[in-house]
Amino acid sequence: MSDTKTYERNIYCLEGNWNKNPRSHQSIKPMLELLRTFKGVKYVYHKCDTKDEFYKRLQQFTKGTYKNYPILYFAFHGKPNRIEVENQYITLKDIATALEGKLANKIVHFGSCYTMRTSEKNIHNFITTTNCQFISGYRKFVDYIEACAFELLYFDLLQEFTSVGKLHRKLDSGDNNLNHKLKFKLCFPL
Repeated sequence: MSDTKTYERNIYCLEGNWNKNPRSHQSIKPMLELLRTFKGVKYVYHKCDTKDEFYKRLQQFTKGTYKNYPILYFAFHGKPNRIEVENQYITLKDIATALEGKLANKIVHFGSCYTMRTSEKNIHNFITTTNCQFISGYRKFVDYIEACAFELLYFDLLQEFTSVGKLHRKLDSGDNNLNHKLKFKLCFPL
C-alpha cells in the first residue's frame, strides 16, 4: 500500500456488452470497485446497450454534475478508429463531434481492442475537437484479463501523477513491459 497522496481523478465509465448471453456477468465493474475500495476513486458506471443510450450518457457526462470526474472511460469492443455499440460502430470522429469543446481538462481512455489503430491525424483531430488533455487506448487485440490488470495500474498511476508530462515519461519508460506488450497508445496534443 502506498502513502502517496491521491488526486481527485474519478472515472465516468460507459461499458458495452462483451457477450450476447443475457446471463453473462462479464464487466469491468469489479476493476472499478477495486479502485474505489483501495484507492478511494469514485466512479459513475453506465451499461450502454444502444447507441441512443450511449449518446445520452455522453451528454450527461458533459454536465456540471460530473466536473470532478476527469476520466472518461469507454469499455467496448473495438475496431480501428471505432468502438462497437449495439452491433454498430461509432468512430472517434462521431464521439468527438458529440463532445465538441466539452472535455477541457479531461482524459479519455478507450478500453477497447484496436481503437487507437488509426492515423495520428484522427487522434489529434479528436483531441483538438473535444479539447481533452489526452487520449489513450489499445492498437491491437488485448486479452481481457491483461487489459483489466493494465487498466487497474494505469488508473492508479493517474491518481498519483499531478503532471501529465510525468505520467507520459513513466508510461514511455523502458521498464514498462506491459505497455509494450499491449501496444498501448497515449496521445497528447501537439
